Amino acid sequence: MPSFDSDGCAIYYEAHGDGPPLVLIHAISAGADMWRAQVERFSHSHRVIIFDARGVDRSGPIRGWHHIRHRMADDVARLLTHLGEHRAIICGVSFGGVIAQEFAARHADRVEQLILVDTYSDTRPTTAAKALWLASVYAGSISNLLPPSMLAKIMRRQYRRWPDAADVLADAVTRLRAIDALKTRCAITLVAYPKTLNAATFPILAVVGTESWPRSMTFMQELHAVVPRTRLLRVPESNDPTPLCQPNAFNELLAKFLTEYS
Repeated sequence: MPSFDSDGCAIYYEAHGDGPPLVLIHAISAGADMWRAQVERFSHSHRVIIFDARGVDRSGPIRGWHHIRHRMADDVARLLTHLGEHRAIICGVSFGGVIAQEFAARHADRVEQLILVDTYSDTRPTTAAKALWLASVYAGSISNLLPPSMLAKIMRRQYRRWPDAADVLADAVTRLRAIDALKTRCAITLVAYPKTLNAATFPILAVVGTESWPRSMTFMQELHAVVPRTRLLRVPESNDPTPLCQPNAFNELLAKFLTEYS
């Protein structure tokens, strides 16, 4: 099982294919296995790099409650260095989209292109709607402490329209580390990246499923408005994570974007 040491934490990873490096950062607790359709598609043209974030599945635990986003972003930087890569295309979905932006904020010189999927860039409670959303997410974080069997049933019910996604996510939560998942959820909830993204020059693609969670579309539209070079694309009949719910549609959008900036 390939892994490397990142500041005392063992990080599981896989690298497939040859070509420009493409790092795929998974949804919260989903792990590297959620990217199998993308590995199959893009490993013919890219070096596709997937991994389990610290606190998830085959990687080591999260130590403490502080600077978790920073540490996760630096894990990506160390992984690239471990593989002999300086710059990469960075793609993150949901939780992974937050970590992708944290990586871009801390290591802008290592980003070729940035792809953000079903995620958010600015959750500061500047409006009543955002404040309510923020409060609901913090309150809902305790759901990570539910028994894995119950979480698996919830996943299957929520994703019954997307059975392949339901299978992957239900399986993933059976291996959930409750406290690590709670730490992660708290760490990624309050963020603000537009200023950093505007200061950079790399191309940005934002993708969101039309059936994603409440406010997902609004968050992506807000990013497009405040970071004008962001290209915003919607995937019909898709929920978060779109790469699992509509893998073919997502792969086509990503392929076109990568081809344009190759």
